[in-house]
Amino acid sequence: MTKQRHSFSIVIASKDHINRVSINNEPEDEVMFEGELGELLEIRLIEGILLQITGENGVLRVDLTEMELVPCLSKKR
Repeated sequence: MTKQRHSFSIVIASKDHINRVSINNEPEDEVMFEGELGELLEIRLIEGILLQITGENGVLRVDLTEMELVPCLSKKR
């Protein structure tokens, strides 16, 4: 079984809504984006393959199928 790779995109209306962007120079190559989507306007699954979270300040999209999402939502809370 091959490991599924998931892409994502983040669009923020203004850099005023970005709190931090951090690129680690350590061997781990960690990158962190931190910001504010603002009030959530909509969460939807587009064509069963793309999770889109829309806030007043931007949009977060994750390449994630419904079959992958549902089991994750029902795990430990």
